[in-house]
Amino acid sequence: MFKKYFLTLFFFVFSVTGINAQNLSAKEIIKKVILNKNKNYIKQSLKSFEYKSYSKLIFAADVHRFSGKLDTIYKNGSIKIDSGRYFFKKELEKQYFYISEKISKHQFQNNKEKETVLLAKMGGFKEPVYEFLALGIQNISFYDDKFSLLGTDYVSPLAKNAFKNYAFTLTKTHFNSKIYIVKYRSVNRKKSVGLQGVLYIYKNTFALTKGIAEIKGKIDVKAIQHYKYLKKEHIWFPQSNTIILRKGSSKKSIKAFRKLIGYHSDLQFKTGTNPEDISFISIESKNFDIKINPKLPYFKDKYSVTISKKAIDRNAQNWQDYGVIPSEKEINTYRFLDSLVKKHKVEKKIRNLRTLATGHFPAKYLDIDLSNVINFNNHEGFRLGFGGTTNENISKYFNLTGYLAYGNKDKVLKYKYGANILLSKLRNSWVGASYSQDIFEAAKTNFLFEEPHFSLINPRNINISQFYSYKITEAHIYHDLSPKFSSKLQFDYGTYQTEFDYTFISRTRLLNQYHLSNLTFAFKWSPRSKFMKTPKGKFTVKKAFPEINTQITKSFNTILNGDFDFTQISSKINYQLKTIKSGSTQLLMQIGYIYGEAPLSHLYNHTPNHSLADPWRRRINLSGTNAFETMLFNEFLSDKFISFQARQNFEKFRIGKKFKPKLSFITRFAFGDIKNPTNHQGVVFKRMNKGYFESGIVLNQLFKGFGLATFYRYGAYQFPKFQDNLAVKITFVLPVF
Repeated sequence: MFKKYFLTLFFFVFSVTGINAQNLSAKEIIKKVILNKNKNYIKQSLKSFEYKSYSKLIFAADVHRFSGKLDTIYKNGSIKIDSGRYFFKKELEKQYFYISEKISKHQFQNNKEKETVLLAKMGGFKEPVYEFLALGIQNISFYDDKFSLLGTDYVSPLAKNAFKNYAFTLTKTHFNSKIYIVKYRSVNRKKSVGLQGVLYIYKNTFALTKGIAEIKGKIDVKAIQHYKYLKKEHIWFPQSNTIILRKGSSKKSIKAFRKLIGYHSDLQFKTGTNPEDISFISIESKNFDIKINPKLPYFKDKYSVTISKKAIDRNAQNWQDYGVIPSEKEINTYRFLDSLVKKHKVEKKIRNLRTLATGHFPAKYLDIDLSNVINFNNHEGFRLGFGGTTNENISKYFNLTGYLAYGNKDKVLKYKYGANILLSKLRNSWVGASYSQDIFEAAKTNFLFEEPHFSLINPRNINISQFYSYKITEAHIYHDLSPKFSSKLQFDYGTYQTEFDYTFISRTRLLNQYHLSNLTFAFKWSPRSKFMKTPKGKFTVKKAFPEINTQITKSFNTILNGDFDFTQISSKINYQLKTIKSGSTQLLMQIGYIYGEAPLSHLYNHTPNHSLADPWRRRINLSGTNAFETMLFNEFLSDKFISFQARQNFEKFRIGKKFKPKLSFITRFAFGDIKNPTNHQGVVFKRMNKGYFESGIVLNQLFKGFGLATFYRYGAYQFPKFQDNLAVKITFVLPVF
């Protein structure tokens, strides 16, 4: 009997303080979880895996928060029904505000992931909004250093630097429990963004079995991830994810996914809570058909997400094959949204927004190019124009493009016309040709892959005085060699004429008008970006860096009466590093090299944006895009150069309730040279072989998107007078609504 009680006491003490590590502190437990990531994190411990997931988003309201008592009010000695509240409650019982569903197959192999959307439907839309489907709702993981939630990155409580950002507390559990329960909270709200929650950890292997993360702020967010133990593989695999968004301290209603989903009501109840106060967004995903270390086919294409035309078919039987049977409330919601979206032409509005994002205004048959409407420069004065590209209402397989423009100062009509034919939607392949007569800034590199942007007035053009005119015929082929590698091959030939005093002089030639026959190969490579393949074509899932934009131009003097034989190589590399809630660092490097003799029009001017106009206040102008703000127009020319820019952007800082400017520090430098400067007569310029340097401070969004910037020029090309080295600029950032 004594032996029996002794053994019982021994095992009790052993279970509390012994080898099972029951006496570990919260910090020691988290250290062991981090140390065992390579065994417990499926992306590190498994060579490959595959699973399917069913995701559902609903936008609804808490019906139970409308009590019977609140449905009536007492006024002037009589009881009356609050009709708005009553009918609103009845509607909530029948349907949701919004619903969306998706079934996907996820595959992981050799650190590469792929999602194939098997079925998808969004309330009200015959064809889903693909940008929404690509948001990766279920891709949250506590094991990663960054905890990504609804497109925002946070420091994970299991990151390498977790102890700098979080405090951990071990919750007491029953001595026989196999699970540690560790609570965590932010210790530095600014750095760790205020995450708090609970981690459930398996004692034997220090694997995560459940994780909860909460954010308390203007919007309250709660994320829960459950894991399932697979006995055969001895691993905890993610089983389900739940994300719930509710209105927090904000006076505005909740919105999510870049404001695609939101709710606002003009309905104000006479008493109690209003509709916006009790609305919420719930996103749930459940994983099934889990396969560990399967033999997967090689991911031939590099699309992160693929969705076929078959996947958006609303055939109910397809969903039932996966065990998804809609409730009456869900059926009512889809029926209501289908009529609502059709009535308000929401699908058309979304198409219009996509078009506007490219700098075009959508008309019935023509997408009007807004950049051609109005502009101003020294040579043309006010430039008025009209042009665009035909859209899918004309044809999905070809388009016509062109524009007309006229300057009130030079009184010359400029124009372009052309056509493009679609060869392959899958590879985004087009072939086309055009003819154009226009002007362009001398010595500015014209990258064929420029980021689409819209500006009514290009601020740099106001002070540019050196333009060249051209008459060019060109043919091109555009093709995606892979989703991350876009290419364009272009051949053009034509006549060029500088619109300023300039003559090219060499031992054999004296030219102020010349012919060029150019073959250009350009490509844009985004190795870390993620893309989605859809029936509509390619969509960007996640823009990541670096981005490499390079082109090689060969000019021939043996084809179509070309006057020059040179090779030009130009490249720019963009890189951006985001730090969690402390801003971002942007880096830009540009390189240019010309082998052979080239006219001034095809040299490098380094994008200057300053003048020494008097009085000094006339020097204040608009800031350019990645321009040297203290460099004078026409000051330097090069046939080889390298430049570098670093920009540190900080988060908004609050000065008043609505006054939240953004601070940035910028520094730039460039080195350049030119082999035969005497070939270019009629213009005065400098070599830049000693290095050009400038640095500045930018304060954006001081008022309605406008801000101020100041830059200072220093180094070998510094001016004797302080005020000549100083540049003050007005900045403008389009507000994001």
